[in-house]
Amino acid sequence: MGIAGNQPQAVEQALRLAGVPADIIRSSASWGVEKPDPRFFQQILAATPGLKLTEVAYVGDRLDNDVLPARQAGMLAVFLRRGPWALLQDARRGTPGIALDDLHALPAILCRQP
Repeated sequence: MGIAGNQPQAVEQALRLAGVPADIIRSSASWGVEKPDPRFFQQILAATPGLKLTEVAYVGDRLDNDVLPARQAGMLAVFLRRGPWALLQDARRGTPGIALDDLHALPAILCRQP
């Protein structure tokens, strides 16, 4: 599992210091590129050597900034319908593909993917 988002480097450091169990913890600040730029998603793939593009799922709460660009990058895109951004999203901007209201449902959904 990894964490990547549009955040300052201090957030990366705080997550590591807190002992968050993640294989990668990266931010837009450390990569020098922010979502929805396709290069952000390319950085995720570069940080996960040994994984195929189809084995990477990106979970986000914004269709425009997370889900659609991740899908365009070839990742499995998951729309997490919670928080202020998710509530403001216009579903007509694109089909989210997989959508969840509870992050706890993610493992079961991922196990059903080909």
